[in-house]
Amino acid sequence: MASGRTAALNRMHVAVKEMMDQLELIGSETPDGLEDLKSAVDEVRLRLWGVLMAAHSPGDKGFGDRFRLRRVTEIIQGIIKDVDAGRLQISHKDGADLGMVARELARRVTAAHAGG
Repeated sequence: MASGRTAALNRMHVAVKEMMDQLELIGSETPDGLEDLKSAVDEVRLRLWGVLMAAHSPGDKGFGDRFRLRRVTEIIQGIIKDVDAGRLQISHKDGADLGMVARELARRVTAAHAGG
């Protein structure tokens, strides 16, 4: 049955990619129904998290840590890509706040790896 699960997962991955492509077409205007879509996506995300957590033992704290670190890495890579493409402006206060937090996180990551 693993092939059925793999096929289902592949279809979901394609659907998410298609959704991301469609979001690019929407642009900056907020069409009716976008908030409902966001809620549905949030619900899917929570269910995915539940499946991932259930697949690992409750004592596997490392899994949750690795998941969060991979996710934040993906988010930061997306921000860099959007800044480079001119889709995200970081010249306002929120950009400065992000820079400050990113520097602090970089300092802590460097310190953690210097000791290990």
